[in-house]
Formats: sequence, C-alpha cells, structure tokens
Amino acid sequence: MSAAKAKKAKRTKKAAKRRKATKPVQTTKRAKTTKRAKAKTVAPDSARPFRFTAADAVQIRFSGAKKPKGFRVDDMVEATITTLDGQSGLYYQYRLISNDDSGRYFWFFDAKPVGAAHPLFPILWQPANEPTVDGYDVMQSCSGGFSTRSVTGYDGSGNCHIVKLDNKGAYRMRLDFNGKRDVCDSIQVIVGKGDVLSVDR
Repeated sequence: MSAAKAKKAKRTKKAAKRRKATKPVQTTKRAKTTKRAKAKTVAPDSARPFRFTAADAVQIRFSGAKKPKGFRVDDMVEATITTLDGQSGLYYQYRLISNDDSGRYFWFFDAKPVGAAHPLFPILWQPANEPTVDGYDVMQSCSGGFSTRSVTGYDGSGNCHIVKLDNKGAYRMRLDFNGKRDVCDSIQVIVGKGDVLSVDR
C-alpha cells in the first residue's frame, strides 16, 4: 500500500471513531408514564328544607326514659329574620304540644335547610320560671325582628330576643309573636336517628 493510501485510511478510521463518540446513546428503557387520577364529581345530597311537617308526630326522648314521648305540631312557620348584627336568615319555628293532654309544650327552632350552620339551632325551648332577660348578654346573631310564612295558620311577624345566661350553653328567649309573649329557657338537644330529639333532662 502506498504512503498516500495509508494516510487516507488512517484519517477515515479517526473520523469514524469521532462519529461513533458523538452519536447519542439510545436507552432501551421506556420512560414511565404516570396517569393522573380524574377528579370525581360527586353530586351533593339534596338538602331537606325542613325536618318535620305539620302532620308529623315529633318524638322527644327525655333523660332516663326508655321510650320517647310524642308531640304534635301545633304551629309551624318559616321565619325570615333580620338580626341585630345586620344579617338575614331563614329558619323554622315549631310549637310542639304533648299528645298526653298534659298541656306541656316546647318551641323547636331549626335552621333552613336542615343541617345548615347556625350558632344555636337546632334547639328546644321550654317555658321559663324566671321571665326576665335584662342584665344578660344579648345574642345579636340570633335576635331581631322576623316575619313568618305559616304552614298551619296565618302569616305573621314578631321579635325574638335571646340572651346568654352563663358559660354552659344556657340561653333564655323572649318571643313576641302575633301579639303574644312567651319567655323560655333553652334545652340543648341531640337529633338522632329518625329525627328523634334527645334531651338531657
């Protein structure tokens, strides 16, 4: 082989090595692909506008009693209130009378719709032994004038004045409704299965 051919062959080999060195390395592993979980859209539960109807027999279980007692709905109204702190809201007022002809009654106040956030509701009220509401802190978020749309009788209006009696969750209400006044103390209530109202007294 002539010297010129030998030089040319050498240059060709070097060029081939350079091309091999600069060639991108191919990997045999495939990149893992991550699948994004699709966000599930859950249809919200249809909220109940009210817990009881005028035809219901409301069950109240008192502390120590084996069975709940039945109360009929004497009055049921949807109330629209403008509170002392400038807010407006909807709730239901029920007047419940005992089925045993004793004349015992309660007011039951419940938010609309059922389960809506509220500072006090649901709550039961029973006639108070002490009628005064003076000298106590007023619950401005729950007190104020209201108008009602009646389910059982006539539409009306009134004023609800609620005060806090102590630091243990006790309240007193002065309810002026359609020309009548009622002063009641609160009873904390737990709503159980089947909307049975349980009270600790």
